[in-house]
Amino acid sequence: MSPTLDRKHVRLIRHAESAANAGLVTTDPDTIPLTENGHKQAAALAASLDHAPQLIVYSPFDRARMTAQPIIQRLPDVPTATWPVEEFTYLSPRRFNGSTQAQRKPQADGYWAQGDATFRDGEDAESFRQLLDRAQVLLDRLARHEAGDILLVSHGQFIRAVAWLILYGDEAATPARMRAFRQQDVAAPFGNCQSYLMAFGLDGWRVLYPISADGLPQPADPFCSAP
Repeated sequence: MSPTLDRKHVRLIRHAESAANAGLVTTDPDTIPLTENGHKQAAALAASLDHAPQLIVYSPFDRARMTAQPIIQRLPDVPTATWPVEEFTYLSPRRFNGSTQAQRKPQADGYWAQGDATFRDGEDAESFRQLLDRAQVLLDRLARHEAGDILLVSHGQFIRAVAWLILYGDEAATPARMRAFRQQDVAAPFGNCQSYLMAFGLDGWRVLYPISADGLPQPADPFCSAP
């Protein structure tokens, strides 16, 4: 990090293990809870923080809120906020209510294979283009915010969409880029409670490096904009 050039640092953290991550049957995407192991991961994440941020933000989805709770309890003086940084729901929840990730996999693979960033699986689903638009809204909001050190608890594909947009800008939603997003996301899984450290400075946004669940910097992955 270069404090003379970077005006802002944001840590984007994926939520702890959820029932869906554990292969269990789920219903509405926003109410999926953490598992017992997920609660332990969230507590360990909170304990691993080496300093207090100036703002704690979390997704409105239950699994992100539950992950943020131990952090908020440990740092009660830090302001908190709920922002629309929920996970990418690209398969219609109405069609797949009561299913597991394994059962949804054929339809998920088909969605990504078609590479159509404007396609929506239903009124209750989101297109890849809409996901990237939401990521841009977040980046703009973070850039304007007075806080210079922000911790944000969100979801794997949303966090990686933010990084993808930083990397490719207007090209992020082309069919080839959309397929590559999926391929790289699967090839280099983003684990529960893992995170990216982002910086905002004179040259705009950069994803500096990943951070492990226990708070250690990791080698850059395909979604990072800095070596």
